[in-house]
Amino acid sequence: KEFSFERNWKIIGKFKSGAGESLEVFPIIFSTPDGKVKLHGLQINAFIKPAGAVGAGGFDQSGIKLNLGGSTALTKISNFIDKEDLNNMIIFIKRDIIPNLKTKLKKESKEFVFKTKEIFFSFLIDEKDLRITFHLSGYNSLGDNSGGESEFWTESQVDEMPDFLKALEEAYSKMN
Repeated sequence: KEFSFERNWKIIGKFKSGAGESLEVFPIIFSTPDGKVKLHGLQINAFIKPAGAVGAGGFDQSGIKLNLGGSTALTKISNFIDKEDLNNMIIFIKRDIIPNLKTKLKKESKEFVFKTKEIFFSFLIDEKDLRITFHLSGYNSLGDNSGGESEFWTESQVDEMPDFLKALEEAYSKMN
C-alpha cells in the first residue's frame, strides 16, 4: 500500500511532565496517491524515557535505584487518530474533564477514560490530585504495532486542558 501524510508542523497542543517528557499534537492529512482516500486527523507524538527510567539516579516503579549515567535520551512514539476520533476526544474533554478540573474528593478517586484503538487517554481525580495520562500504541516505521505501548502522564499540566481543548477545536474546525 502506498500513502502519504501531509503534516502541519505547527504544534497545536503540548504537555510536559516533571520528568522532562512531553506530548505534542498537530493536524495531519492521510491520503492515497490517487487521491481517492483522504482522511484528516491528528498526530500525537510522545517523547518519553525508556520503561522504568525516571531520570539519572532515579527509581523505577519497583523502587530499585537506577543509574542511567546522566542520559536524557527520550524515545519518540507517534500515533494518529482520525477526524471522528478527534471529535469524540473533544466531546470527552468538554463533558468529563473541564467540569471536573476543580473537583476534590475525600478518601476516593474517580477516573474518566477515552479509548480508541490507537490511544488510551484518562483523567484521574485522586482525592485532591489530578492527573492526565496518555497510553500510545507504538507503531514502527513499517506501520505495524510491534512497538508495544508507551505511557505519558502529567499532574503539573492539568490546568492547561482548557487551552488544549481550544486548540483541538480550532484544528477540528479546519478539517474537511
